[in-house]
Amino acid sequence: MKLKLVPVLLSLFASMSAQASELQAFIGVGINDGVSSINDGWNFNPSVRIGANINDNHRLYSYLEIKKELYNFVASYDYLVPFTKSGDWRGFIGASTGVQIAESSKDDLILGAQTGINYRINKNFNTELGYRVHDTRSVWKTRNISQLDTFYISLDFAV
Repeated sequence: MKLKLVPVLLSLFASMSAQASELQAFIGVGINDGVSSINDGWNFNPSVRIGANINDNHRLYSYLEIKKELYNFVASYDYLVPFTKSGDWRGFIGASTGVQIAESSKDDLILGAQTGINYRINKNFNTELGYRVHDTRSVWKTRNISQLDTFYISLDFAV
């Protein structure tokens, strides 16, 4: 139970510190392409996410990734850096923590990082291409780093 509370407490702390800033909430969907910890093949896994952009340079969000026998609930923070004067193209780098719930094994803590490129289509839509390196603590110890990567694409709608 303690393991499941860590990501929730980190998310609450981060959201409380962001309350005084300008927030733009969003919801989104994505497709992840990566190696599952249950099998060694490539998988296309859907995900849904909800979060907020804070003052155009910070982003907090949570996502639920659905794999065959796994459910990953992850909270992430990203620092966004504009590539253009308009701010439509932005690079980002961030950290993640969460919980992996598995039907066939024990639940475990997820830790990791992500980077990528975000494009603002218009004031309501963003799309993103990213790369994640993270997995559970128990799996990380038994696999090499090249097996932990995941590429993803997402589409977000500002609410």
